[in-house]
Amino acid sequence: MDAAGHATPPAGVLPRGSGLARRTYLPRTVGLGIGALCAGAGLYQANAPSWAWSVMLVYCFAWPHIALRISLRSASPYAAERRNLLVDSFAGGLWPVVMAFNVLPSVLLLAALAMNNFATGGARLFGKGLVAHTAGAGAALLFVGLKFQPQPSFMTVLLCMPFLLSYPLVLGVVMYRLSIELSRRKDELVLEKRRADEANLTKTRVLAELASRDELTGLFNRRHMSALLAQQRMACQRSGEGFAVALVDLDHFKRINDIHGHAAGDSVLRAFAEQAEAAMRGTDNVGRWGGEEFLIIYPRSTAHEAAQGATRLCERVAAAVVMTPGGQPLTFTVSIGLTEHVPPESVEAMVERADRAMYQAKSQGRNRVVTQPDSTATGQCDGP
Repeated sequence: MDAAGHATPPAGVLPRGSGLARRTYLPRTVGLGIGALCAGAGLYQANAPSWAWSVMLVYCFAWPHIALRISLRSASPYAAERRNLLVDSFAGGLWPVVMAFNVLPSVLLLAALAMNNFATGGARLFGKGLVAHTAGAGAALLFVGLKFQPQPSFMTVLLCMPFLLSYPLVLGVVMYRLSIELSRRKDELVLEKRRADEANLTKTRVLAELASRDELTGLFNRRHMSALLAQQRMACQRSGEGFAVALVDLDHFKRINDIHGHAAGDSVLRAFAEQAEAAMRGTDNVGRWGGEEFLIIYPRSTAHEAAQGATRLCERVAAAVVMTPGGQPLTFTVSIGLTEHVPPESVEAMVERADRAMYQAKSQGRNRVVTQPDSTATGQCDGP
């Protein structure tokens, strides 16, 4: 913080208002430089004292550079530049009095200052500028008194022409540069917003993906699999294409936990997930249904077609070897119950039938695939 209580911007970041100070520098420098001709003509015609000439020359040729330095060195360049504009307005009230209210140079100077104030700070700064004009006029009256010679000479008119022709052009250049800068900044903001939207969308997708996954195995969780089942049933009703479902249970999983510990049980669950993803087609979906049970959806498949994939999975699992935390190799098997959708049954009825088939596989010796409703079964699954 500086002494005035303004926050100091981070290193490399321009303070707010630096751009305003730099944009004002050009019209102030050109305007006062050429405006010196107007003011000089008015002072000469009014027989102004020598001190007025000295003040006018310092103001017209030194003040623009001093004002820029004041603004850029301030902790708040924006506020400093607004104060500089009020100094200009004070001078704008002073010179008409010193020039004996010579109409042409007085009107040109006051009109230029009014445009600057309104363009920078709107009606509020314009109003403050009028107050500053009044204060400047009052100060001039104290020093030179009241004289009234409003008629400009031909020489005064000629010397005011450069300011009349050039100052609007300078303002046009400044406003054009400002419009280009605003357009560039708008494009940057649009790009930043697009990037932020894309980042938020990516974050939302990641969160949605995480919410649909089982933390241990990385497979879909039960909630997501239930949603996929409902979607598959609706697709079946629309297109008439069937689908099959397999319910998979890890054999003797409780025994694995009791003998080798829960860390080994977790390794077995992860190993099954790896084998399942390797055995699935690109269109198949597998997820953890609960505990050591898993559900597989085979879209656009009959039970017979799905049985080939289920048997392949059964064989891959039987051939897999898991190392326990103690370094002991461990093998495991699965029992799979398989069924296909029979319209217009619910998904609950279909899963229940797959569950019965899975228990039938266990009762027949485990490590095999049983298909309902015809209760066909494969032989024992052997590793490849």
